[in-house]
Amino acid sequence: MKKIISLLLSVIMLCSVVYVVPFSAFAKESDVAQSSLQPVITVESVKLNPYMGSYGEIVLKVTGATNVTYQWQAGYYDSVLAPVDLDDNDYYIGTKTNHFKILASGQLDDLEFRCKITYDGGSTYSQIFHFTFLDPKVISRAYVVGVDAPAFGCCPKYATDEILSKQYDLDSMVWYGPINDSSAPEMKSTDVYLEGKYKCRFYLDPAQGYTFNENSDCSVDGIICNVYSEKRDDGTTAYYADRVYTVAYKGTVPEGILAFEWKNPSDTAPTVNLGNAYLGTDSMDIPFEFKIKALPRNMAIADYTVYGSTYIQVDGKGVYYTHTGDRVNLKDVATVPGRYYIYHELFLLDPEGNEIATESVCYLVNVYTPIFIMDLSVEIDEPVAGLDAEIAFLNKTEGCVVDNMYWYDITDGKHIELSESDVFEKGHTYQAEVWVKANEGCFFRTDSDGILSINARINGEDAEVLLASSDKVAGFTLDFTIPNDDFMLGDVDGDSKVSVMDATAVQRHVAQLATIPEDRLVCADTDKDGKVSVMDATMIQRFVAQLIPSL
Repeated sequence: MKKIISLLLSVIMLCSVVYVVPFSAFAKESDVAQSSLQPVITVESVKLNPYMGSYGEIVLKVTGATNVTYQWQAGYYDSVLAPVDLDDNDYYIGTKTNHFKILASGQLDDLEFRCKITYDGGSTYSQIFHFTFLDPKVISRAYVVGVDAPAFGCCPKYATDEILSKQYDLDSMVWYGPINDSSAPEMKSTDVYLEGKYKCRFYLDPAQGYTFNENSDCSVDGIICNVYSEKRDDGTTAYYADRVYTVAYKGTVPEGILAFEWKNPSDTAPTVNLGNAYLGTDSMDIPFEFKIKALPRNMAIADYTVYGSTYIQVDGKGVYYTHTGDRVNLKDVATVPGRYYIYHELFLLDPEGNEIATESVCYLVNVYTPIFIMDLSVEIDEPVAGLDAEIAFLNKTEGCVVDNMYWYDITDGKHIELSESDVFEKGHTYQAEVWVKANEGCFFRTDSDGILSINARINGEDAEVLLASSDKVAGFTLDFTIPNDDFMLGDVDGDSKVSVMDATAVQRHVAQLATIPEDRLVCADTDKDGKVSVMDATMIQRFVAQLIPSL
C-alpha cells in the first residue's frame, strides 16, 4: 500500500525536487542552526481531522527570528526517501506560508507533513503533523417544502418553509427561464412569468460531518429531484437540485398583474389619508403619483389594454370626473369645505373591451376654511439688572402658540444668546426674539411674494417682524436697555446734572456730527418714544429754562 501511495505522491509532486537522504533527516525536529539564537515555533491553530472533501489546516507562529520564509514538506516516517517540497495545487494551499491547508482526500491520508523554516542565520523545522481524514455521513434525501410555484403574470418569489434539519440547510434559490432549446436565463426579481417552462435551483449546504453523493436526491414539495455537485472557485463543492415548472395562461388575470407602483412605500393602503387642505391656499395641489405595471408581452400582443379614471366626491356627492392622470388640483374642485374622496380606478380590458380586472385606491382630504392671523401680541418679563435671563411669556393672540423665545445681548453690536442661568447687567442692551406657530387651520397673512404681512407687539411696543417665507411660523424682536446706577434722564454727558450741554449733545447726535454712547442713549430719550430726536433736545432746553418741572 505504501508503495502505491509513494507513486501517487510522486505524481502529485512532479514539479518538486526529490533527493535521497536518510529518513532521520525528516524525523529530526530541527537542523543545527548557524546562529546560537533559535526561533520559537508555536502552533496557533490546527485542524488535523477534516472530513473528506473539506480542508484541514495548520497555522504556525514564529518569533525570535527575522526574514522568515516557509516551505511545507511531505513524506513517510519509515521511508528512505527525503521529504518533498510542496507547491500549491488542487490539494494544497499556502505551501510557502505559515497557514497551510490540505484538501481531505483518500490519496493523501498516510502522508506526514512538516514545515521548513528559514531565517537569518539558519533554518529549522516544525514538528511533524499527521492528518486523519474522516468519512462524512451521506445524506440520502433532502426535503424542500413551501415553494411558491410560478404563476402567469407574477414575479419570482424566493421563499420556502423553514428547513428543520441538522444535516443540511437551504443556502439559496435561483429561478431560470423561460427555458428554450438550450438556454435558460437567470430571472430578475422584477421579471414576470409567461407561458412556458421555468427552473428553480435549490443550493443545499450540508452541515459539518455530512455530505451528498451521486445517490442522494431532494424532494421539492413531493417531487423527487437528483442532487448534483459543482466545484466552487475556492475549491469546495456546492450541491444543488433543480425542479422544472410549467406555466400556462388559463384565461384569468393573476393577482398583482394590475397594480399601482406607489411613489411612497407607505401609500399602499386601500385608503390613504392625505391630511388637511384649506380653501385658497397652495396646499390644495394634492398629488397621487403612480405608474401602471407593464403587461406581459403575450398579453400585449393579444390587445389587452389598461384604462384608468379619477372620480372625486365631497360629502357623498360627485363633483369631479377625469380620465387617466397622476395629479388632481383641488383648487379647481374644492370650492366648499368638506371631506373630499379621490378615487382612482384601473381597468384591464380584453380584446373585446370587457373589464376582466380592476384595481382602485382612495385618497381622503379634509378641506377647511382657513383663519388668517394679522396681528400678534405677546407679554414677556422685561430684563432687570441682577435677575436671571429666564424665559417667561404670555401669548395674547388666538390661533397660535409661542413656540420659542430667546434673549440676546446686543450691547456694542454683539449678538450673544443668553442661557437661563445668565444674569442681566446694568448698562447692557438686550433683544427679545419670539417665535410663534400658527395652529391647525390658521395661517399668518402674507403678501403676494409670500412674505409675512402682519403686525406684532411685545409688551404693547411695536416689534420688528423677521423675514420669513412660511405662513405657519412668525418671528419678531424688541430691544430693551438697562440703565446704569448713575442714570439721570437728560444727563446725556454723564456729569450728574442736566444742562444746556446735554441738549447740545442730543442736537449734534441727531445731526450726525457726533455719537452718543450706547449706554447714554436711554438718558437722551427724554420723551421715552424709543428714539433720540430733536424733541428730546427741546425737552432738555425747556427743563433747563424751568419751563417744565421735570423730565
